[in-house]
Amino acid sequence: MFIILNKGKILAYVVSVLTVITLFGVANLTANREIIETSSNVTVKLPIYNVQTEEKKVAFTINCAW
Repeated sequence: MFIILNKGKILAYVVSVLTVITLFGVANLTANREIIETSSNVTVKLPIYNVQTEEKKVAFTINCAW
């Protein structure tokens, strides 16, 4: 397998690499360095699957959202 590079391809690769490096540099300089609160600090509401009761009742639910 041979890789053939001409001036146009080399220039395109160099411009692409320099663009990526520049974007990473700008993103790093403008990054917000504050502490971000995560969801681990929030209490999670879990669904109720069953309830102990003496009454004979059935609940039918449909989950339409994935």
